[in-house]
Amino acid sequence: MIEVEIKAKLYSKMETLNNIKKIGGVYSHTEKQHDIYFNAPHKNYKDTDEALRIRVIPKDDDFERILTYKGPKIDSKSKTREEIEVQIEDTEKMTDILINLGFKPTAVVDKVRRIFNYEDYIITLDKLEGLGYYMEIEYVAEDDSDIEEIRDNIIKVFEKLGITDGFERTSYLELLEQQQT
Repeated sequence: MIEVEIKAKLYSKMETLNNIKKIGGVYSHTEKQHDIYFNAPHKNYKDTDEALRIRVIPKDDDFERILTYKGPKIDSKSKTREEIEVQIEDTEKMTDILINLGFKPTAVVDKVRRIFNYEDYIITLDKLEGLGYYMEIEYVAEDDSDIEEIRDNIIKVFEKLGITDGFERTSYLELLEQQQT
């Protein structure tokens, strides 16, 4: 699947929440996400613009655990990339497997994510310690044939929400790394 995604820094969280409701966005749920990123033994994901992570999300009295590979960005104006996900049962065992294969844990990103549905899009409001608030609007496509049209439509959704600047192609991991230097 191809994840077509655009992210923007938010300067007024409350105004944005109100605007999501005004355009017909429907609140789905809020979740805390704990992401553990890994780097490969045979290449540096920073150089190749790829990512491998385990995401842990508390669910009731258990956790949802997802192993995700994100390919390099395939669009110069958005964060569009191939994304492959698989559910895993045990974070520690998956981490041990990756480490034994030569992968190294490199960073942890924690965020609180409010998720909304709007038409065929997923809108998220993310709060990251030290970075503040961001909005991502995402559309999941089967292939890359309509990326430009989808990207343009996502920009139109941002415009409906009153957001016309602050767009960011840098990942949260990269933004946190930049902040630490």
